[in-house]
Amino acid sequence: MRKLIFLAMIVLASVGMNAQTVKGEGSLMGNVGYQTNYERFGLGVQGRYAIANNLRLAPDVTFYFPKDKVTGLDVNVNFHYVFNFKEDGQGFSVYPLAGIGMQNNFYGKKSVETNGKEVEIDRSNSTKFAFNLGGGITLPISKRSYLNAEAKFMFAKDDNASIMLGYGYRF
Repeated sequence: MRKLIFLAMIVLASVGMNAQTVKGEGSLMGNVGYQTNYERFGLGVQGRYAIANNLRLAPDVTFYFPKDKVTGLDVNVNFHYVFNFKEDGQGFSVYPLAGIGMQNNFYGKKSVETNGKEVEIDRSNSTKFAFNLGGGITLPISKRSYLNAEAKFMFAKDDNASIMLGYGYRF
């Protein structure tokens, strides 16, 4: 019985939803955020292109500032399934996301103390591929501009989450 009531609630909640994106619509967004595993801040850019009326492709690149001599650069390609909560297309929208990514970390030269001796560690880098899952919310400011909040978990050898806030422009 509980499952039936829960299903009915989902159906009623989705009656007012429709797809926000229109096939061929594109936008560009700048964002700032935080990466949890390495505890560092980042700046990024994300492009969005609607490949269908409710499905968009969203590639992004994010540069993470150095912390403890580790600098990051993440490159992702995600798919968003967009739900709009207002009939005229100007209400807020939510979207789940799924995609793939590449995490790049650059380790700077540093000295560490081991057994009373100072040892110098040389520069290095690492690249790991990831599977992304997350979601976001978009709030229009005007017909062309919007604010966005997105959280994404990257499943890789070094799992981490990123939380990004952005400003975008539709064209």
